[in-house]
Amino acid sequence: MLDQQLKSFDSDGVQFAWDATSLSSFSKCPRYYYYKHIEGWQAYDKSVHLIFGGHYAKALEDFAKLVAEGNSRDEAMFTIVQWLLDVTWNYDKDESGQRILGTGTPEDWFHNTKTRYTLIRSVVWYLDEFENDDAETVILADGTPAVEYSFALPLENDIIYCGHIDKMVSYDGDYFVMDQKTTGTTITPRFFENFSPDFQMSGYSYAGKILFDLPISGVIIDAAQIAVGFTRFSRGFVHRSAPVLEDWMDNTMTIIANAQRASYENKFPMNYASCGNYGGCEFRSICSRAPQHRQALLNGNFVKKPRWDPLKSR
Repeated sequence: MLDQQLKSFDSDGVQFAWDATSLSSFSKCPRYYYYKHIEGWQAYDKSVHLIFGGHYAKALEDFAKLVAEGNSRDEAMFTIVQWLLDVTWNYDKDESGQRILGTGTPEDWFHNTKTRYTLIRSVVWYLDEFENDDAETVILADGTPAVEYSFALPLENDIIYCGHIDKMVSYDGDYFVMDQKTTGTTITPRFFENFSPDFQMSGYSYAGKILFDLPISGVIIDAAQIAVGFTRFSRGFVHRSAPVLEDWMDNTMTIIANAQRASYENKFPMNYASCGNYGGCEFRSICSRAPQHRQALLNGNFVKKPRWDPLKSR
């Protein structure tokens, strides 16, 4: 029995609600999925890339919503920058845990390019770069803008596919989901090619077609190269045809079936081919040791935090 019952897991600890994050984790390595999603082991410090990327995406998402609701660009810009300044500030707290205004220091993520300053600069520069954007936010039939849309789609075999769409846009007569990515490398055509195939982009396209009943062509990715002295932007298009999405869904259901079988049997083998990818798996130092030593190493080098729950509202 799990120590924490999540919305996305049944009483036996088997996951039935999935998203791109959990699918990618199991596909990368069943043992990684077990440590991360079943047991909840995390590094002590959250990745700077997750912190920076999360604030960046949230700021642009909220800006689009504010403008679509009738606020002027200047009003929306002021609100977003004010939020960024606040969310990246470490306030002192009183005995009850409440923030003490007028105290504290700016957050320091100990990274040479992804800093509080480059975060706010990149958001402001992005909004200036695309001030006269041809990609227009879709307005739904009820008059609400298609932004900040969380979804949970029922599939066969009592499976639910979850996700969160930041914004739906119309562009040159076609409909796209819009997503933002940040990187420290030069953005070339290969950067965008890396998203085909991709769990997240296919999931966006699949969900967009169903949720909005629109002929979604794929995803527009606005990429930002973050450097010390500049932020450079580039836009790419990731298309998804109906046959490609059908194949993605078939693969997705197979992966989920394999993951559920692994949970029932409590067998999560290592995928040795993934150990060195992207600079090396965070659990490589654990898996490389003898089985009888791994639990002690996990206890000493990682901490259990709230686990990823696809059905949890954002």
